[in-house]
Amino acid sequence: MKTATCDYCKKKTVVVHRKYSGELICTTCFTDRIEKNIFQTISKYKMLKPRDQIVVGVSGGKDSLSLLYNLIKIQENNYHSKPIIAVTIDEGIKNYRINSIKNAIEFCKKYGIEHIIVSFKEKTGITLDEIVELKKHTSENKYACNFCATFRRRLLNETAKELGADVLAMGHNLTDIAETFLMNILFKRFKLIANQYMFKEKSKELQKYFVKKITPLMKIPEEEIFLYSNLKKIDYYPSHCPYREKDPILRKRVLEFIQDCKKYSPEIEFNLLNGFLEMSETLSNNYKSMSYNTCKECGYPCGNTNLCLYCTYLNGVKE
Repeated sequence: MKTATCDYCKKKTVVVHRKYSGELICTTCFTDRIEKNIFQTISKYKMLKPRDQIVVGVSGGKDSLSLLYNLIKIQENNYHSKPIIAVTIDEGIKNYRINSIKNAIEFCKKYGIEHIIVSFKEKTGITLDEIVELKKHTSENKYACNFCATFRRRLLNETAKELGADVLAMGHNLTDIAETFLMNILFKRFKLIANQYMFKEKSKELQKYFVKKITPLMKIPEEEIFLYSNLKKIDYYPSHCPYREKDPILRKRVLEFIQDCKKYSPEIEFNLLNGFLEMSETLSNNYKSMSYNTCKECGYPCGNTNLCLYCTYLNGVKE
């Protein structure tokens, strides 16, 4: 930050330099623009309807608490909306999740938000730490993130369904979206990209299984969410998951690549987002709806196999 004239309010004050756009913007205008960005994203992509039951995935970190804060503000002007419910997944990661849960609990208390905590141990009978220890020296050893992502997605979706959610709001920011899109390109997951088209009409059959997910922070870079949450004095838990920090997962390497590219092309994340939006629409129009099997254990769709990944992993840790 430095002292200069804000491009919006024209006042000479402390400003933020947005390298991707060249803007100089004061902290007040900055927070206003972030909130306007979130509102416009929700409106443009038709993420919410007035009477939707919104469930928010809340970790206690900067992204999820910034999202929850803004959804609360938006609902203040909507008198017919149902109360927001926050859901936190406790994976059972020693010296990490219990700390971030405290931030989530305190935030929800402050704003009078119903807060539900769902644990791996309660739902699967085992914590993530125990899974990692169990599989450490076996031929089935995988990174913790493989198990965590699969279990978290299922438990969030199941909990949202149980709560009667119309939408499940997630705190994925622009950096997350760009990172995931590039990973899907690298692994040639074109059908997955097609299914992520935001205006894709979901089949009534699939709607029985999956709650609609929305990502209102999708046009805001991670560093701006960091600055926003600090300017708004949101008390979030600052540390990243220790497994992500420790394990040499590809997602981390892709993120490092994007961050390196941003040194030379600050707008790179926006290019990836726009590429995702265009490609998902094109692929969605070209891929016909595919038939799928249902998991013989849980009944969820599972592609061409007879067992979904969730049940495959769950069976593997129960043996």
